[in-house]
Amino acid sequence: MRISASQMWKEFPESERVYLLKGVVAAAMIVVAWMGYWMSPMSPAAVDRTAAQAARGDAHGAVTSYLAQADSWASQASRGEALWRAAVLTHVSLSNPEQAVDHLERLIEDFGDHPRVVDAHARIALIHRHHNGDPVRAGVRWVAAASIDPTHPDAGRWMLNAGIALADAGDVDNALRALRVAQGRSEQAVAANLAMGRLHLQKDPAQAYSDYDAAFRAGAAGEARRLAHLGMATALEYLDRREAALAELDEAVEEGEMDAALQRRRNRLRARRTQ
Repeated sequence: MRISASQMWKEFPESERVYLLKGVVAAAMIVVAWMGYWMSPMSPAAVDRTAAQAARGDAHGAVTSYLAQADSWASQASRGEALWRAAVLTHVSLSNPEQAVDHLERLIEDFGDHPRVVDAHARIALIHRHHNGDPVRAGVRWVAAASIDPTHPDAGRWMLNAGIALADAGDVDNALRALRVAQGRSEQAVAANLAMGRLHLQKDPAQAYSDYDAAFRAGAAGEARRLAHLGMATALEYLDRREAALAELDEAVEEGEMDAALQRRRNRLRARRTQ
């Protein structure tokens, strides 16, 4: 003879039924609380969930979600990462660099030990350089980024960017300091030496020649090699060594690097030879 579930329940003593009901209610509350936590901004999955939201094209909603996570009771690491992502989306997807800078400054100020702080300085530099047209503030921020983490894979590029930006602003001394640091990185050595050659050319052509020669030794190729030839020839001409300058240009021609600028310089030097 089968006994139904309702009959079994009735046969339980009242105390046991109360105990079981309390257990079920407690378990249900735990599940609800866990689900609420998992779906909240404090959840470890919140950042990834919002990334998926951004990938679906909802940039505004994603930024709002990231900012909510940054203001939550989540860990410092999670909050800083959320603020960084909000800043990047604001800059790139929402095309609002000014608001992005506000988010990045908050990241630097409120989460000073976060690993994204170095990236925040670098992105602020990018915004100052390309959106605000302020090479000085850009250079300062790139130097700050590289100084915080000199071992960062992009530290050399940041110092190169800083040097070029400061040179454009007319701050030659600080530009050269930054470029000398970049010169020590193999990936930036050619570009840094070319930039230093340009800065030294008029006031110290002998040093400029050395800079351009260093670009060769660092492995200049293609357009960089052509610029190095042209720079060395120009430095030699400033030093009144016209034959050596012409020889430099002839070497460029032999290497197949002739263009209109090199040809004009070569013709001018040849014409002066006959004067």
